Formats: sequence, C-alpha cells, structure tokens
Amino acid sequence: MNTPTIAEAQALDGKIFATLNEREGEVLNYYRDRGRKFGVTVSILSKADPDELARAASKEQADQIMKRANSRVSVTVAAN
Repeated sequence: MNTPTIAEAQALDGKIFATLNEREGEVLNYYRDRGRKFGVTVSILSKADPDELARAASKEQADQIMKRANSRVSVTVAAN
C-alpha cells in the first residue's frame, strides 16, 4: 500500500463507514492507527448499541457492528 495522503483521509469525512471501498478502508485504518503523529484524528460516529460494542471481542467485530448501524466517518486535521 502506498502511504495515504492527508487529503485522502479528509475525503473520508462524512462518508458512511459501510460503503467505503478497499482503498478508503486502507486509508481509514492507516490514520486510525497512526494519525496522531500527523495531526489527524479519525473516528467512527455510531448509533450502534453501546452494550453490543462493549461485548465485541475484536476491533474487526466492533467495525462490523458499526457498519450495520450506518455509522459515519469523522476526520479532523489539526491546524499546524
């Protein structure tokens, strides 16, 4: 995978988590894991049942729960 740009991350803001294509998913995961050192915060805004999310055994399982709930991606870039 090529290192995703911050512009690619910003393009995800407001998109529905479940509809991301493969590249968008890679960008999302890259900045979820490493975004802090680039001043990028990525989160998933979800209306999923918090109890169900708490019972998720893995990040992947939690992601599936959030996808079913039509969660949206939120991307914030810190001003330098």
